[in-house]
Amino acid sequence: MFSSKAFSEGLKSSLPIVAGYLPVSFAFGVAAEGAQFDTFSAVFTSLFIYAGASQFALVGLLKDGVPILTAALITLGLNIRHFLYGPGLSRQTENFSLRARLVAAFGLTDEVFAVAFSRIGIMPRESRFWWLMGLEFGAYSCWFGGTLAGSISGDLLLSHYSFLRPALSFALPALFLSLLFSMLNSSTRLAVIISLLLAAAFHWNGYSEIGIIAAALIGPSVGIIGRRYQ
Repeated sequence: MFSSKAFSEGLKSSLPIVAGYLPVSFAFGVAAEGAQFDTFSAVFTSLFIYAGASQFALVGLLKDGVPILTAALITLGLNIRHFLYGPGLSRQTENFSLRARLVAAFGLTDEVFAVAFSRIGIMPRESRFWWLMGLEFGAYSCWFGGTLAGSISGDLLLSHYSFLRPALSFALPALFLSLLFSMLNSSTRLAVIISLLLAAAFHWNGYSEIGIIAAALIGPSVGIIGRRYQ
């Protein structure tokens, strides 16, 4: 049964994500337009791929002439970590139907998962689905709206306010760091440290992209295993 109160609470919880997504999705719209994506293609990418940094990678690969199948496989590889998000919330969503789980799974981006992981456990079980829907709807609609705005008017705005360009590129890492610090505790610290060390080791050896994938897979896996044995 629809719960407007739970949905509204979820929307409120999405506000920090919205604050970070607006400049990043706007930047993606600008990047897509610069790569000769029309507005429909840019918005379609945000609506159906909805993968944050992977969308930037996809646009860059296609702009450089990489075959679309290769670009799609690389994008998929960058998003393999998302398979770990569902199991990470499985204890808190046991009462969800299969249909509800499938709907909720689509909206589990990095930032949405971070907020859900830290807060859904304190919500009443009967309110959790609609709270999660509010959280995901706020983030999803912002990502769509920002992409649309960036594709239509981004170049014009940045030509007048060029100082905004570096801020746009740092908005997503800044948002994720703020969410990460807010959820650090004894059960997540080891996973975070392992992820950081892995990413740093690969980066120092010139394999930054592989490091991101390795950290995204191994770090959360360690966190999930650790929680099971607590």
